[in-house]
Amino acid sequence: MGLLRLLALGGKGVAMKFSIRPAFAALALATLLAAGCGQPTAEELANGDDPLTALRSPVRSARYDGSFWNREAVQSTELWADAVAYCRTPGNSTAPNCQTVGLVLSTIELEKAAKEAKRQLEVLLEQSKHLAPPSGRSSRRPGASPGGQD
Repeated sequence: MGLLRLLALGGKGVAMKFSIRPAFAALALATLLAAGCGQPTAEELANGDDPLTALRSPVRSARYDGSFWNREAVQSTELWADAVAYCRTPGNSTAPNCQTVGLVLSTIELEKAAKEAKRQLEVLLEQSKHLAPPSGRSSRRPGASPGGQD
């Protein structure tokens, strides 16, 4: 049962003729179709229709980039909350698309920290305006002796 049979063509050369059984042909076709419908590639995951699935891809997404995640963060969407939760899970933060989420999150947290520091500074400044100078200080002439005896 050879797959190929060589036939002589009356001295004009040799031609190959496939001799495949129908069952084998059906199996081969099914295998090819199954291979075509297999798992999506890393690029397909990264740039597909599901941004949360893209977070699992080992390839950086061109579709779900920093601008995309920044918009989600600014709008405080459920998608943003889910992405942050997923990327904060141990082992996930090193994925390329979780790194993008992490950068956006870091920027937002830094902005919040800066606003809070500014607010606290303003409170302290306002409080310092109401403080009286320390008591017991006498106004001395420059160069006067500490005991007041000149």
